[in-house]
Amino acid sequence: MGKAPQVYAVVTVDIVASRRVPEFSAHRDLLLRRLSRLHQRNKLILSEYAVTAGDEFEGILSRPWHAPQIIFDLRRFFYPMQLWIAVGIGQVIGARRRPVNQFACGQAFERAREALTDLKTRRNRTGSLTVFHSGSLRLDNVANTIYLLHDTLLRGTSEKQWQTINTQMKTRKQDATARQMRRHGSTVSRNLSRGFFWQMIQVRQTMQEFLVEENMIARKRAT
Repeated sequence: MGKAPQVYAVVTVDIVASRRVPEFSAHRDLLLRRLSRLHQRNKLILSEYAVTAGDEFEGILSRPWHAPQIIFDLRRFFYPMQLWIAVGIGQVIGARRRPVNQFACGQAFERAREALTDLKTRRNRTGSLTVFHSGSLRLDNVANTIYLLHDTLLRGTSEKQWQTINTQMKTRKQDATARQMRRHGSTVSRNLSRGFFWQMIQVRQTMQEFLVEENMIARKRAT
């Protein structure tokens, strides 16, 4: 039996209505530096995110099942900006060469670009904000349905709720979040619930497990 080729995920992100964001380029670059440091430290991406156009950037994930964590972090870091997040899964050529936008290419990049095109065209009648293209109808149907529901909920998350979510992600405990934010514990609990924090965490965990299983199935088929 032959060895199954390495499969990667590529994320391509478009910042919607970027011209309306004050000092957009500086703000974008600051956020991308912070995210790159966080995601490289946690070994979620192979190299720092690269700007491919004024309002677009991309990165290569070290494993496809890191996509849910990446999506979650993109949403919370970039709020209140609206993002179209396209995920392509497949093979990559030159995955570890830098910068990624000049040297890397391949199937995963092509699929991410196709997914972004879907988000931008009239085919996106549902108002999706996140789309997967993987070459697997089963994977795409499950992932895109889950994220359609997930992103519909997020449209109702307010700035205060995102602030509470981001603090909770740092402290990991609601009482610590309340102390840091100088809020009553019941306020923190309410903000997390009304901001759909627990649903976000459930989606992230479920999708990670699903992508691990799908990767295992694909590798078995390839050998």
